[in-house]
Amino acid sequence: MAITLAAKPDLLTWADFRLTATKPVDPGDGTSVDAFTTFSYDVPDLDYSTVDGQLAYTGTATIIITPNAEIFQSAPQTAGLLSHEQFHYDVGIVTGRALARSLMALRAPTAAALQQAHDAAIQLHFVTRAGLLQHHYDRETQHGADAHYQKIWKDSMAVCLADPLSLHLLGFWL
Repeated sequence: MAITLAAKPDLLTWADFRLTATKPVDPGDGTSVDAFTTFSYDVPDLDYSTVDGQLAYTGTATIIITPNAEIFQSAPQTAGLLSHEQFHYDVGIVTGRALARSLMALRAPTAAALQQAHDAAIQLHFVTRAGLLQHHYDRETQHGADAHYQKIWKDSMAVCLADPLSLHLLGFWL
């Protein structure tokens, strides 16, 4: 069984952003921001069969990550802002890779139990862990305004993206 991840696109451009007439609000802290980026995901139906007496996912599948991004129409479209927003999108990529590994390792006695574990894994990686990363990143970088911490987070993300087996980013589990 191989569950993989594909990001479409890998790198954001301003063409991936919806223009908004009002400034977006970060749901994590209520801050009004020039741009807001998260990700959408499509986890396809996964085939399963019995492996060593337990149900497990078999076959191949690809989880697709796409951007969900918006920018205030009057905001300057700078390289720095795009880089900050790319990090938010990259969180979807690295947590998605961790989800794929988790799904491949799942074993359950029944189809219902396998589905329950599947749903819990999605919640863990894409909601809980991704949310913690997004929140701490924005808090420490002051939504990208603190260049020192922005660089620390971006450099750490580059290392994480380069290692498809990475399990954490700056001490946070993926």
